[in-house]
Amino acid sequence: MSAQTLLVPVVFPDPDVYPLDDGNIVGLSGFDVVLFGYWELPEGVSPETGRAANEADAQAVLYEMAAQFSRGGASTSVQLHFGRPGAAEAALQDRIAESTDADAVLAGGHITMWTNVLVPLRDARRRDEVVTFLSGLDVDSLFTLELFHAASDRGEIDAATETLESVKAALVERGFAADAVDVTVEVHEDAGRAIAERAQRHNLVVMGETQELPDDAKFLGPVSQAVLDRADTPVVVLRE
Repeated sequence: MSAQTLLVPVVFPDPDVYPLDDGNIVGLSGFDVVLFGYWELPEGVSPETGRAANEADAQAVLYEMAAQFSRGGASTSVQLHFGRPGAAEAALQDRIAESTDADAVLAGGHITMWTNVLVPLRDARRRDEVVTFLSGLDVDSLFTLELFHAASDRGEIDAATETLESVKAALVERGFAADAVDVTVEVHEDAGRAIAERAQRHNLVVMGETQELPDDAKFLGPVSQAVLDRADTPVVVLRE
């Protein structure tokens, strides 16, 4: 299987929202990591001025992060851009994701060993992408992979369980241990909150975005953003 391309936005001048636990980042040989650095400039500062003043410091951070991902087994590349926050930044990230053929975007949280993974699924629309991405993880180091659905009422439970069980069966076919893949369906009125609460028990969330972006200034959809806002767990959002 070819490596999965993972886009990692790193927003300056405060890149500390993406700390790495260097000693525990392992098992990433199934991924090509693209570090997308973006320095958000205030009004009145041109990209040329911002680059001249800050490029060296930003590059040092990006290449140290790249070295950490490389030591974890991933191939890495680095890009650095300067511009305004908002719609222009989101549009550039979209273009970078397209040009690198990124399979997913990694955002937020404290990045550690990916051994305890939460996979929220609304329905079966992203089933194949989820299975393909998860197959890039180091199966031997994985001790829990929880497939999770937040149902709006009890009438959804049977259908949701059937969907999650089909995903589990596909993962077992890819080499995952059956006893390492859990299936959980619970009734919750707020899916984003339910996922965020569940995410606190895991060190990675992998999810597909199935909603339209609310406006041009957003790069991630509302459910993904809700999880990032409420939980200090890194989130991988699968792209179409």
